[in-house]
Formats: sequence, structure tokens, C-alpha cells
Amino acid sequence: MFTRELDLMPLNNPYTESVGMMDIPSSRLPQHGLYCWDGRLKLAMLAAAIGLNIFMARFWLSGLILLLGIILGRYSRIPVRQYGIFFLAPVWATSIVFVGFSVGFGVAPLYQVGPVTIYQEGIQLGLAAAVRVACDMAWIAAVFLTTPFNSLMQALRWYRVPIVLLDITAMAYRYAGLLWEEFHRMKTSAVSRGGFRGWINRYHSTARILSQVILRSYDRSLRIQHAMFARGQLCEKKIFDAAHDSGQNDSCPNRCDITPVLGDPSVPVLICTDVFHGYAETRSLKKLSMTVHQGEIVALCGPNGAGKSTLLKLIAGILSPDSGNITLSGISLDVCGRQDIFRQVGILFQDPNDQLFCTHVQEDVAYGPLNLGLNADEVKRRVTAAMELMEVSHLAQRPIHRLSYGEMRRVGLAGVIAMQPPLILLDEPTAGLDPASTRHLIRLIRHLNSHHGYTLIMVTHDINIASMIATRVIILDQGEIVADGSPRTILTDRSLLENSRLEPPLLTRLFQELDAGSTGSEMIPLTIEEALERLACLKNRHPSPAEGCSPCSNPQQTDQRL
Repeated sequence: MFTRELDLMPLNNPYTESVGMMDIPSSRLPQHGLYCWDGRLKLAMLAAAIGLNIFMARFWLSGLILLLGIILGRYSRIPVRQYGIFFLAPVWATSIVFVGFSVGFGVAPLYQVGPVTIYQEGIQLGLAAAVRVACDMAWIAAVFLTTPFNSLMQALRWYRVPIVLLDITAMAYRYAGLLWEEFHRMKTSAVSRGGFRGWINRYHSTARILSQVILRSYDRSLRIQHAMFARGQLCEKKIFDAAHDSGQNDSCPNRCDITPVLGDPSVPVLICTDVFHGYAETRSLKKLSMTVHQGEIVALCGPNGAGKSTLLKLIAGILSPDSGNITLSGISLDVCGRQDIFRQVGILFQDPNDQLFCTHVQEDVAYGPLNLGLNADEVKRRVTAAMELMEVSHLAQRPIHRLSYGEMRRVGLAGVIAMQPPLILLDEPTAGLDPASTRHLIRLIRHLNSHHGYTLIMVTHDINIASMIATRVIILDQGEIVADGSPRTILTDRSLLENSRLEPPLLTRLFQELDAGSTGSEMIPLTIEEALERLACLKNRHPSPAEGCSPCSNPQQTDQRL
């Protein structure tokens, strides 16, 4: 799935190695004991130990192998606490087996506890089973706590383990760590509210948190499936010759070649006609119609529950409308059209942990191009160009879970543009970012539009972001479009925004209060640059166009600082 056609992920990561439950920089990995042994040798020893333990099934042999595993663990200086977790994990199951053997097998009674008879042979069988389990756990702990995850995957690939099993292992590792982080975040919240005081409270709190983690893991698996569909995993692969689209784009500062194949400019990129979708009582689309043309940046704004994210999923083919029609670049989004929808539209989800489901950056960026059926050279070229454009080339071999939130956003966008879809959907792309990361991401988004011709539809609650980046604003409320027009027309209409539970940009609102309706909307600034221009006009006593001050410019022309 991830690496079957192109070996894009060198498994010796120069930044971080994941050892068991620890993330340690490579330079700080212990240099003694099993840590220094080759992963292939350790896997062979593990297989031999478990094989002897299972097929020989001798008590003395299991005890000897257990002792050897413990000696290797201590020789490697594995932390006792981590080593002990591997023994504690199967304790409950082993205890049940031991009790079952003790009271259910044997002919020589040893103890009588009420109606229950404990047999000597049963105790021996139970002890033998417990020793075999402990033996397996000792060796598993010794190998997995001393082998970096990348080295482990490399060893498994050397032993010709099926790729599908490696993919499952990699994804399980990635999201097990994510769920573990969620558990600790919720535990911290519980402690801050008086939880985990005393054993009873601790058990109750842990049970509640685990139930939430399980429920969230189900929801996350559904979102991951949506992300995989949007990047072509569930669709038929078709061989594609990209030789006609391999020229350099001299207008791009990065000298990158990641421009999509654009169709006839007269054909709309997107047409929605009477689209209805009943998602929930307060989150449904009602006979929605809209048209988006090539080269537009559309900001889709509205209150929570307006149906914005649902609309993006419908356009991306993740959901199907109950009625109505969606057309992408002249192709109807019906049952047949959905199979190749990922070639026409890419989507950046709100939570980058759902967007990025591979283990390393370069591997994740290559995921979509591989599903396009491209040859290895073209995949490598696109991945390299996309990472250069998004300025994440230095992160190519870094594990996904070691990225900052802003880095995850840029890596996610790199994975989308590596597929070169003419239309890109962005669901709250700046949510959770600090101001510097927000400015950086906006600059990259505008570059994709101005230098490469991408059409973008962006869902955002931040009206200030819409004023800086959009060429068109659509207000969606209760599943219906209540306004559609230029940023100046929409964002200076205070009553319209307030009726949709939105507010004008901060600078716009400030100047509206100062002007008190004395000037038209063309004199109300939307961005910092426009505000500076207006203040300069006021300072020179040219408050209006008639007196020498030009109307506020288009934010696409004035916002050069981003």
C-alpha cells in the first residue's frame, strides 16, 4: 500500500528512532547490549526462542530460555519499568489459565477449599503455562525495546514479510501512539479536576477515559478511511504517462513543477445543482447550488453546524448527495465518476492526524501519487517538488508524530498537491496554528493559486483570514447559501454577518465604528495594508476618492507581506 512500488522511505531515520515506548534521538540511543545488534539477528533469535518454547514444551527448557531472555534484558540495561510492562500485560489471562489447570486437571488432590479441589498435576501444568508465557514476553520485550521501529520494519522486509502486513503494522504503530497521547491528555484533565485520588477513583477514572479512547478510535478510523478514499486508495489504479507535464515553471520561485493539468477556462471547475444531503437535523444541505470557476479562491464561511465540512466531503466524493448533481471539470460525480474523483479534487482535512496516516513524511507525501498509477520516477519527482514547494524537504525522513502542528499542515498540503488536482479543498487550514505558521501557510496557499493555477475552496471561521486570501466569499447558514460575492461586498455588510452569527474583520469593524457610515464600503479597509493606506489618506486630508484618495485595493494585490 505505501511502499510496494517505490522505496521512498529509507528506514534509517537521521532525526529520531522510536524504541519500544520511547522516542529517542538517534545520537542518544544506547550503545550497549542488544541495542547494537542487527535487527534481523534479533528477530531470528526471537523466532527461535518462541519456536522452541512452543514445539518442545519442556518446563526446564522454558525456564532456561526465560532466564536467558532476562539476562539479555539486564545486559542491555533495559529500564525495569518498561520491561515489567510486558510481563504485566498477560497476567490476567495467565492467572485464569493457571486457576483453570489447578482445579480442572489431575488425579492427586493437593488442597481442598470448600467444594473446590486443587490438584498437584494441575498446578504443575499451570506453572508450565505461566513460564512459557513469561518466556515469550521476556524475549519479545528484549527485542522490541531495543530495536528502533524503522530497523524492525527493515528486518521484516528483509525476511520478505508481505507488504500488507507491514502496512498494518506501521499504521497500528502510528495510531497506537496517537491514542496513547490522547489517553494521557484526558488523564491530565481528570487529575486537574480531582480524579485519580485513591484506588477506587483511579479505577473509575481510567475506565471512563479508556471508554472515550475506544469511541474516539472508532471515529478516527472512519476519518482515516475518508482520507484514504480522498487520496485514491480504494480506487482502481491506472497507468498514467506524465511526460507531457514535466516542464519547469520559471515563474515559481522554488523552480518547482507541480502545476496541475488545467482544462478549458470556460468550463467551471465545480458546479453544484440543487444538492441536498441530510446528515443530521442541524447539519444538512438544502437544495444548494453554486459554481466555482478556474483560478478562484473561495472562502466558505458560516457558523458551526452550517454544513460547510459536509459540503466539502460531498465535493470530494466521500459522501453522496441525497439528490441533486455535482460536476467537476465537466465530469458528473455519479457512481462511476467517484472512482476517479481523487484525480480532480484534493482535500486537506481539519485534523492533520487524520490526514497523515503513514509513518514518515516522504512516505505519506508519496501515498497519493502511487495510487495515481504513476511510474517510480514520476512519483519521486512529484514528491520532491511538492516537499520543496511546501518547504518540508528537510523533514522527509522524520516520523509523523515528531512534527509540530504547523509542519503537519504543510506536509498534508504537500501530499495533496503531489497529486496535482485542479481543485483543492481546505477544511479550517489555519485552525490551531500560531500567527507565524498561519502567515506561512497563507503565503503558500496564495502561491499555489497565483503561480500554479490551483482553484481553492477554503472553509474557515476566521473572517480575518478570508479577507486576506479570498477572491470570493460564500456565507452558508443552516445548509443554505445566504450570501455570495466579493470579499468587500460580503465582509463589510455587518448586518448580514451578524445575522449569520459572524463578525466583520477586526480592522473593518474598527473603521466602520470610526466612520459611522460616512463613507462607502469601498473606503473601508479589509487588511492591514488597506488600513495603512486609508490612514495615510486621512493624514494627508484626502478622506475620499473625490479628494485624491483611491478606494481600497483588492487584498490579493496589497497583501504582499504574507
